[in-house]
Order: sequence, then C-alpha cells, then structure tokens
Amino acid sequence: MATKTISFRATNDQIKLIDELVEKGDYTSRGELLRNLLRNIEQKELSDKVKKEIENARKQEGKSLDDIL
Repeated sequence: MATKTISFRATNDQIKLIDELVEKGDYTSRGELLRNLLRNIEQKELSDKVKKEIENARKQEGKSLDDIL
C-alpha cells in the first residue's frame, strides 16, 4: 500500500494528548495513533453502512423482487 505524508494543524492541548498517549506506551508514534484513529473511523463507517443494509433488507422481507425494484 502506498503511503503519503500529510501535515495538519492541531491545538497545543491536542498535541499534548497525542504525546502523552505515545509516552504512556499506548502507541509507538504520533503516526501510529493517527492511523489507528482513521482505521476506527473507517470501521465505524462500514459498520453503519452494514446496519443500514440490514435494516433495508428487513423492511423488504416478504416483498417480491418487483416490489423492491
């Protein structure tokens, strides 16, 4: 997987929190922490999408294909 370096602005409090979590050993680097946050967001988005698809399937249960389309 190709990677790309990005920069962003954060408040001093946000940077302090990131650094505290890294120093505590929860993450090995700032980058690892940010990548983990992004993965969590991706998982939530996927989970929300699946939930909506399940809800739609339940609503359509018992309907003929012609009624759905």
